[in-house]
Amino acid sequence: MPVISLKVGITPQRILVRNPDRVVFSILNYSSYDVYVGYDKNVSTTGKTKGILVKANGGGMEDEYHKGEVWAIATAETEITVVEVSRGE
Repeated sequence: MPVISLKVGITPQRILVRNPDRVVFSILNYSSYDVYVGYDKNVSTTGKTKGILVKANGGGMEDEYHKGEVWAIATAETEITVVEVSRGE
């Protein structure tokens, strides 16, 4: 079960690659800035492609169904923690 810290900035960044063996992933945000998560490179902080909000100062999200890429963007450069569990781990 990999636990990784990733920097996310004001442009979309892929944080997880497609993984057909993924069971669940979690994203934790202990930073001072909000992060938005989406399932393609068009994720944004506003508008039609606004991602799922992962609030600053301890926000989190998880998904037990999505096996594709996961992207994130933040309101300022920050760091998030990503946990991914795959079959066979």
